[in-house]
Amino acid sequence: MEKELSALEQLKASRNPLRVIDDIYKEAQEGIALSSDYIGLLKWYGMYPHINHDNLEDKNYFMKRIKLVDASMNLEQLKVMGEIALKYAQGLVDFTTRENVQFHFIQIKDLPTIFDMLNSVGLTSRMASGDGPRPIVTCPVSGLDENEIIDVTSIVKEIDTYFDTNEDEFCNFPRKYKLSISGCACHCCGHEIQDIAFTAFKKDEEVLFDLTIGGGLSKSKQIAYRANRYVKKEQIKDVAVAVAEIFRDNGNRQNRNKARVRHLINDWGVEKFVEEIENKIGYKLQEGLEEPTITPIEKRNHFGINKSKIQGESYIGFATLAGRIPGEDFASFAKIIEKYNAKGIRLTTTQNFIVYGVKDEVALSLAQEFETLGYSYRPNTFRARTQSCTGKQFCKFGITETKTYASSLIKYLEEKFPTFNEQLMISISGCGNACSHPQISDIGLIGCKTRVEGDRVDAYEVQLGGHLEGTSKSRFAEGSKLKVPANEVGEFIGNLINDYQKDNKNSFTFKEYLTKLEL
Repeated sequence: MEKELSALEQLKASRNPLRVIDDIYKEAQEGIALSSDYIGLLKWYGMYPHINHDNLEDKNYFMKRIKLVDASMNLEQLKVMGEIALKYAQGLVDFTTRENVQFHFIQIKDLPTIFDMLNSVGLTSRMASGDGPRPIVTCPVSGLDENEIIDVTSIVKEIDTYFDTNEDEFCNFPRKYKLSISGCACHCCGHEIQDIAFTAFKKDEEVLFDLTIGGGLSKSKQIAYRANRYVKKEQIKDVAVAVAEIFRDNGNRQNRNKARVRHLINDWGVEKFVEEIENKIGYKLQEGLEEPTITPIEKRNHFGINKSKIQGESYIGFATLAGRIPGEDFASFAKIIEKYNAKGIRLTTTQNFIVYGVKDEVALSLAQEFETLGYSYRPNTFRARTQSCTGKQFCKFGITETKTYASSLIKYLEEKFPTFNEQLMISISGCGNACSHPQISDIGLIGCKTRVEGDRVDAYEVQLGGHLEGTSKSRFAEGSKLKVPANEVGEFIGNLINDYQKDNKNSFTFKEYLTKLEL
C-alpha cells in the first residue's frame, strides 16, 4: 500500500497548493478540525488565523481576504459582500493598500457557504495571498477618468486570468509576487514599491509604459530600479509572465528574508535581469533611458466629484477612517448606490474608495448621503491620508493595536487643527513589517514598547520624511530612536505642526519641514 501523503507533502509534490484545498472544503463541510498542514495552506485562499490574547494563533477564527481583480465591486457584488460582513464576519471590514477587502472572525464551518456566495457574483479569494502572484494593483478610475493616459482594465484582467488559469505554474513561488499596471495620470499605484510595474506615459503621442523592477517595503525596503526599457501595451503580458517565471525558477527558496524579486535583482544586477527577460520573451524591448515625469505622492488622489469620460456620469472619491469599515456601513454602501442607480465602488491604494457610474444630476446628493454616513468626499488632510495595518488585534506580528487607535488619532488632529490644509501622509504600523507603508510617509509610526515609570506600554517609533516621486526622487523616511508612548503621539504630532507654524526653517511646506528635523 502506498503511503498517504500529508497536505504539505502533496504541496511539495504537485507545486500546487490550490489542488489540496478541496480536502479542506470536505473537512469544513463535515465539521472536522483542520490539521496544521491545512491551516498553512489556507493562505492561498486569503486566510490567516486570528491571534488570541496570549499572542497565539486562534484557529477558531480567520481573517479572509477577497481578491478584487480590477479594484472594483459592482452593485450585486457589493450586496453579497455586505451580507458576508454582517452574517459571518461580525461586522468588521478592512480595505487594504492593495485594493482588496479583508473580513475578520470567519469560521471554517462557514467557508462552503461563503465560497458559494462569492462564486454567485464572480468573486474569489483564490490567490488573494500566498506565495504566488498577488492581485494586480491598478488605478481605481481606469476607464473613467477624463485625464487618464490609457485604460488598462482589459490587460489587468487578461494577466490575472492567465495566472489563474495556469495555476500549476504560478502558485508556488519562493514568496509573493506584486505587480502594478497603471494608465493613471497621477500615478496613484505606487509603482516605486512594486516587484514589477508598468507605468503609462506619452512619448511623441505614443503611449508607452515605463518598466520598473525590484521595489518593495517591509524590513528589506527598496525603491524600484528603472529597467531602462519602455514596454508597449501588447507586450505587458509577455514581460509580466517572464518576470514571474524568472522569479519562480531562480528566487531564493532557502531564506524567506531573501525571497523577493528585489533580492534576485540585487544578486544578478539589473542588466542581467533585463537580459533574462528579453531572452524569455524572445525579442528586445525598446530602450528607455529617460524616466517620465512622475506625480509626487501628495498629489496622488481621486477625491471629490469628478466628471467621468462616460457621457452623463461622474465618479466620486471618499475617505475612510484608516480603512476600517463597520459592517452596517458596508451594507449601507449598496443601499445608497442602488437608490441612486450608480454602478459600484472601487478601492484605492490609500485604503479609501470611489463610487463610479453616478449620474451627473444626482452626484451631489449621493456624495452628501455618504458624507452623512461618515465618509467625506472633501476630506481634510488627516482623514484623507492616514493609513493603518491590521495591527495586534488580528495579526501575529502586531505589537500595538492600530485601527481603533488610528481613528482616534485622526479625530484628535481634526479637532486640534481644523484649518490645517497642507498635504500630510501618516501611516501607523503595528510592527516593523510596515504593511501600512510608514517608510514612504511624511510621518511613519512603527509599533513598539517603551517604559513609562517602570511599566511597559504601547509606543510608536517615529520616522519622518518619506516620499515617492519616481525612482530618482523617492526617499524613505528617516528612522529615529525616539519612541513616543501611544497616548502621547497626538500631542507629539501637534507639537510638530505648532513648531512649523512658528518657524518653518525656510520650508515651503510642512512636508519639506519634516525632512529637516533631527529627532
